[in-house]
Amino acid sequence: MENKLFVRFMIFSALGLTVWLFLPFLKSFFIAFLLAIVISPLYHYVEIKICRYERFRKMASLIAAGIVTLSLSLLLFVPIAMFLFYLFDQPSNVMAIIRSLGDKIDTLSSYLPTFLGWLKEPLENLILLGKAHKDEIIATLAAWLGSGVQTFMAMLTEMAMIVVFFFFLTWYGRSLKLFLLPIIPLSRTLKRGFFSDMMTTTAVVFYTLGGVMIAQGVAFGIFIAFFEGYNPFLLGFMTGVAAIIPVVGTALVWVPVALHEYFEGNIMNALIIAFYSWAMMAFFIDNIVKLVILNFVNRKLSDGKSRINEFMIFFAIVGGLATFGFWGFIIGPAIVAFTLTTLRMLRKTNRKFYP
Repeated sequence: MENKLFVRFMIFSALGLTVWLFLPFLKSFFIAFLLAIVISPLYHYVEIKICRYERFRKMASLIAAGIVTLSLSLLLFVPIAMFLFYLFDQPSNVMAIIRSLGDKIDTLSSYLPTFLGWLKEPLENLILLGKAHKDEIIATLAAWLGSGVQTFMAMLTEMAMIVVFFFFLTWYGRSLKLFLLPIIPLSRTLKRGFFSDMMTTTAVVFYTLGGVMIAQGVAFGIFIAFFEGYNPFLLGFMTGVAAIIPVVGTALVWVPVALHEYFEGNIMNALIIAFYSWAMMAFFIDNIVKLVILNFVNRKLSDGKSRINEFMIFFAIVGGLATFGFWGFIIGPAIVAFTLTTLRMLRKTNRKFYP
């Protein structure tokens, strides 16, 4: 009895000290672990292809891990690099846009249509109030911008650590699995079923969100290319990123674009942009295309056996973004997937005790 207590104490002490040691990197490690899980089928596919060549067979796992990691790095960093390039390539244009936006805010009440005339006086009072507190507003925006830049740099650092952890987790994934599985005090069937369900459920959510992001970005990028004065790649990228934000989503991008057209006097363009964005992205892609992608991925990965309800995905993303920031759109659904998989396992093991 004393030996068992001592062993348990040593195990919990070792785990606690390890978590304490790597606490600053724990979030990056967990995200890399999730990405390694969902991308493992692609890694094994590349590894099998490489093993066909005799000269590369001994290094197949290393080469496959390098190829998959390079692909992930390009997926993470190339869009951000191009986004920053297009954004800061001509800083004078950015400053001109900011100044024109300030001028339009001053005359915002004059752009109101006749049926919204009752808003003119409250809007003018609000603008005057804003001018009276101009310094405080500028200071707040400057602090917000500084905080945003700091958060962005921290996210880039996290991305670099995620790529490093992802490479080693992918390369040594099979060895880690063979080392850790015997430690878990469950039957081989339960362990195999648990990890299979966990990987499948997480992958279904991940690939569905990725597919929706790509569909939203491509749909708006191609559409906005027909209007002069806009960068379709930049707006398409911003739309894809905004697609993961619950409730508001892509409206963060297309609403300002439609308002810009309206303020420029292009009322028809504003109406077309607003109608297309609502019909295509807020309705068609969010409700129909997402369901098609979800069913397709679920069918391909799990033969339709496991599926997370869309409302569960929605609240998982909301909770993940609120708790973990940007990476919450991966961590939130993964936690929910882990919980549901655990409940399914308990249900299977306890089913024999109930009629």
